[in-house]
Amino acid sequence: MERFDNREKLLLMSRELIRYCGETVSLSHRGEKERALKRYQDAIKKSKEIEQVVSNFPELLYGDVGTAFQELAEASVVISMYFGEKLNLASDLGVPDTYYITGIADSVGEMRRRVLELLKEGKNQEAEKTYRIMEDIYQTLWNLEYPKSVVPGLRQK
Repeated sequence: MERFDNREKLLLMSRELIRYCGETVSLSHRGEKERALKRYQDAIKKSKEIEQVVSNFPELLYGDVGTAFQELAEASVVISMYFGEKLNLASDLGVPDTYYITGIADSVGEMRRRVLELLKEGKNQEAEKTYRIMEDIYQTLWNLEYPKSVVPGLRQK
């Protein structure tokens, strides 16, 4: 019964973390730094709560929990990209490496959006800098693809 209750609790907490991360990304794209950083801190706090439950029930680390951790990694990259904040690593966030890596892969889509915004604004040098980061991430992740057991599902990302 305790395992079931914690599973239900984790589902709710994971959805909340996913929402916080989505709001962080959205606010970042709009340039709302203070609100984005606040929401990001809420996300980190929620992630620590999830981590606490998972430490007691490691078998519950799958599905929505994994997705939530991916979203947190993605939000970390976006915060760093837009506002020059220190990039939190997997160990800083308490996120398993596999979910951190897939979150980094997801962040490339947000970088693409940023490149397009910068080009539209005529900020070509900044767009090129972001594009180079995208290429570096792609090359690094490509090297992790084989063997597939290192990060399952990475190729699709």
